[in-house]
Amino acid sequence: MEKKSFVSKLLTNIYVKNILLMIAAGFVLVIIVLFFLSIYTKHDESVVVPAVKGLQVEDAEGILKAANLQYEVVDSIFTTGGVPGAITEQTPKEQSKVKEGRTIFLTIQAKGIQMVAIPELKDYSRRQAEAQLNSLGFDKIIIDEVPSAYAGIVISVSYKGQTLSPNQKIPKGSTLRMTVGAGGEVLEDSIPDADTNIDESFFQ
Repeated sequence: MEKKSFVSKLLTNIYVKNILLMIAAGFVLVIIVLFFLSIYTKHDESVVVPAVKGLQVEDAEGILKAANLQYEVVDSIFTTGGVPGAITEQTPKEQSKVKEGRTIFLTIQAKGIQMVAIPELKDYSRRQAEAQLNSLGFDKIIIDEVPSAYAGIVISVSYKGQTLSPNQKIPKGSTLRMTVGAGGEVLEDSIPDADTNIDESFFQ
């Protein structure tokens, strides 16, 4: 009886009642926040990313919108033999599961021809020059050898009959012609000077 009376008095205490009400209100508030957070983030709701690689952006747009997805073209690259404007990469990949409204990032094939600057290659060795051109996407190089003071040294690089100047831009993958020294040419400095090298004692 005394215990019941004590509990009854405790619950009727204004301070205790306020504390209990605050705890109850906090608990309800947490439940409400979790509920709305679940709705806002669309918890456990996802869509499968469709495959749009190889399509034109205009065609991919309708497919992505039908799946409640957004898209953004983030880059364009040039690939020999590629279809201009076609999608070459997509992120996330096809068949990935993402939330509705997610943005799919697209990389497309450049519609124009990629122009590449040719570096200064004169006086480089043939091997160094070919390595640099290969790294820039030029693998069709015709070699012309001409007599020169030094063998294996690049004299010039030309495109369609025109000698290229340093940093001049031409279409990537074009056929280039490289003129390389073959040696065999005698340097003027190596010819003895008749006036200075004749032994004068011969005439005495």
